Amino acid sequence: MTTALHRNLRLALALWLGTLGMAPALSLADNAEGPEGLGTEVPADVAPDAVAVFDPDEIKKILDDLTIYGRYVDGENWIEYHLPDGRTAYWEKGCTYPGKWWMEQGQVCYAYPNYHNNAPNCFVLYRRPGGQIQFVAIADAGFSYLASFSLKTAMGNDAALPIGSLSPCVGA
Repeated sequence: MTTALHRNLRLALALWLGTLGMAPALSLADNAEGPEGLGTEVPADVAPDAVAVFDPDEIKKILDDLTIYGRYVDGENWIEYHLPDGRTAYWEKGCTYPGKWWMEQGQVCYAYPNYHNNAPNCFVLYRRPGGQIQFVAIADAGFSYLASFSLKTAMGNDAALPIGSLSPCVGA
């Protein structure tokens, strides 16, 4: 199955569970005050010790020159290196894609010119006391869901991902 299909299936399942009232959530007020329009629910699978980070300066301080080894909730692994100048290198399924990251309305956003038609993906960043990161997406329907989380983080380009090179996987 393609990654896009996996994500669409997860979103459809989350929407369906939400309509059945089976997606328990915590109020954002229990965690942190977010910018207006960011949805009011925190998914139940966000770690109870995780704190939402909405301040752009704090998000930048966390992500600058950081490699995140992550996993989507469906079990697929990924790696992403965040350059301080806003560029990024994103790896999944053996392919590395150049892109950019930025902060917008209290979220961290990513886009890749040759991956998913450069469509931006934005997330509320949650930070745990041990430094782990969780990424929560907000669906168009207004509910939030845990999209992915870090398995480990490392300073610098720890995975030696190529910076700015087009992936040979484009179109694959």
